Amino acid sequence: MGAYSSVEYGSCWRIARVERTNLVESAFAGAFKSRGFRKRGRNWFRTTSADEYQVVNLQKSPWGSGDYYLNLAWDPVVASGEFRSENFCLLSLRAEQTDVIPPIDFVRPDGLVARDLPGTILLDAEMGGRIPGDAFVEQLTEVVITPVADFMDRTPSLVDLVPLLSAKPQFAFVRVREELSRRGYELPER
Repeated sequence: MGAYSSVEYGSCWRIARVERTNLVESAFAGAFKSRGFRKRGRNWFRTTSADEYQVVNLQKSPWGSGDYYLNLAWDPVVASGEFRSENFCLLSLRAEQTDVIPPIDFVRPDGLVARDLPGTILLDAEMGGRIPGDAFVEQLTEVVITPVADFMDRTPSLVDLVPLLSAKPQFAFVRVREELSRRGYELPER
């Protein structure tokens, strides 16, 4: 380990992970707050212009890797100002299931370029750790945060998700189908 003892190395690793966590959370907070979302933990939630509820959840990997997952959720019955976590909402999706996050090209340290990587790879601790802080936040914002925030703005109501759910009917569970049917929308079978 060179000049570091195992205790010092572990400490430096934890500090780097905490700094990266702060960078990621700050980037999300800035973008979503400006769009009317309130923050609770790693959740940003709001009542939309359609008087429905949305939440964006930045889920940290339970395995301690420093990786993140991005969950999006909608619910037409949550009262204004109330918080409900994404796993209790009527519809919850991983951000990559929406196809709004573009792929990226990554220049490796050896100069080779890895092409068409899923943009969500920026939420991977190893990948994020390879990009200098300011460049990382800029790329994370451009590739992940802004497209997701724009998508949430375009889908203030469950009804606005009908095109996505028609293209990917496997994500429309029974309760979602029932709610959309009540509103006059029928989705294709899975």
